[in-house]
Amino acid sequence: MAAALQDRAVVIRLTDFSEASQIVSFFTQEHGLTRVIAKGIKRGTKKRFETGVDLLELGELGYAPARGAAELGNLTSWLQLDTFQGLRRELPRLYGGLYVAELLGALTEDGDPDETLFRSTVETLLTLAQGQNVIGCMVKYQISLLSCIGYVPQMDRCMDCQRPRVAGAPAYFSSSAGGLICRDCEPHHVEKRSAPNATPASAQSDLEMLSLYDYHLRQIAGRGFKTADQFFSILPAG
Repeated sequence: MAAALQDRAVVIRLTDFSEASQIVSFFTQEHGLTRVIAKGIKRGTKKRFETGVDLLELGELGYAPARGAAELGNLTSWLQLDTFQGLRRELPRLYGGLYVAELLGALTEDGDPDETLFRSTVETLLTLAQGQNVIGCMVKYQISLLSCIGYVPQMDRCMDCQRPRVAGAPAYFSSSAGGLICRDCEPHHVEKRSAPNATPASAQSDLEMLSLYDYHLRQIAGRGFKTADQFFSILPAG
């Protein structure tokens, strides 16, 4: 039997596996995205898993890695460190946290660790739990994630002609091109959307950039994000 591994982790998904067990997806500090079976976790016994595992909490994970043809490892221990309780006090904070979890599940690979992204994830959940500038916090996280996976878009000049962006001039954004497209080059691109006029100090700018980076992340993942739709539906219009 393989020796159990220990790691610090955030719970990003829970899926029912049987009447008493669940598949738990963790984003871990040293092993990246990790999925394990938590046997008997919903039943609770005196021997193990009495406190269970909850979504969007930080803890110390112990697990036996998958062997042979098995696709999943087995949870052996879970020590809760932080529940980010403030996330449950307001819907924007909670949906922001759920959006973080869905992004990690969609855009990171099993067994591919990134300590920078792990730290950014924990810091973001802490900030959301405190209720500090939720929209700005999420934009910062989107940029951090894009940086870690190598897809930060270029926004200061046209990706085709390389001319610097002119303040106030109409511009477009193409995920496949990797960033900004000027009005002259825009007709050559099928996949595109309008780019916001940058006014970095305004709340409206944060909301516009949140939407643009979400569009970019959807294009990269090749699918939408249910939690993002919920998050956007309860945000102020301006």
